[in-house]
Amino acid sequence: MKKMKIGILGIILSGSLAISACSAYAAGRQGDIPLSAKEAAECTMESLKSLDLDQFNQCTDNYVETYHNWIGIPVESEYRVFNELLQPGVKLGKWKKKYEFNRKLSEKMMENLAWKIEDVQEDGNRAEIIMEISNLNMVDVMGKYEIQLLENMIASDGTGMVQIIKDLSNIADDEEGLLSVIESCDEEDISTMDVAVTAFREDGAWKLHLDDAFINAFMGNINAEEYSEEVQERIEELEWQQEEKIDDWADKLADRVESWAERW
Repeated sequence: MKKMKIGILGIILSGSLAISACSAYAAGRQGDIPLSAKEAAECTMESLKSLDLDQFNQCTDNYVETYHNWIGIPVESEYRVFNELLQPGVKLGKWKKKYEFNRKLSEKMMENLAWKIEDVQEDGNRAEIIMEISNLNMVDVMGKYEIQLLENMIASDGTGMVQIIKDLSNIADDEEGLLSVIESCDEEDISTMDVAVTAFREDGAWKLHLDDAFINAFMGNINAEEYSEEVQERIEELEWQQEEKIDDWADKLADRVESWAERW
């Protein structure tokens, strides 16, 4: 079963100014000494764990491009990950609440991040880094959140459509929503993946390339097409209940219309 297209994980992700163990590194260096490919990988993962996005961007090719308006003021930036929280002015004004929610969500998502560097092979200005990466299984987190949404729909009045719109529109204010689902996860909700990460040397310093497989691994297999069997079965059960609820609502509406027609 395809994952519910609720749109909220297009927001991913946030960052903070936390100081990581590699925060003394600048652009792939410790002082005047360039980091090795392995050290650059460790620095990247540590900055992810602490959500030190300044350091993370220096260690990777996360940054893509900045767009300016007609008078040269930067209005939008493009990043491969954490894009929402790296936009100009995102911590201010009407975006502040969304930023704070995205940051909290990202902190929760990175809380269980762990890794082990298995092997590093350097060849000139290129390197391949084999890593085992574990993190919270975000696929089933979203599946469990979908279950919560469906349960709320079934328990509400009418067809439940008003309820789901309310739940999604208030996601940043709902402490019992997505964040509570993440907090309820345990050791069984961890995803572990082996990935081959490419690194390249730029201006004498190593940077890691953020390809789809690497991003998917540290984001907890977030791009998987299917939920786990248990979660899928529960969703299918709830979808059937929701369809019955809508059919029952439609039958009652038809009876009312018929009753009104007879009166007139």
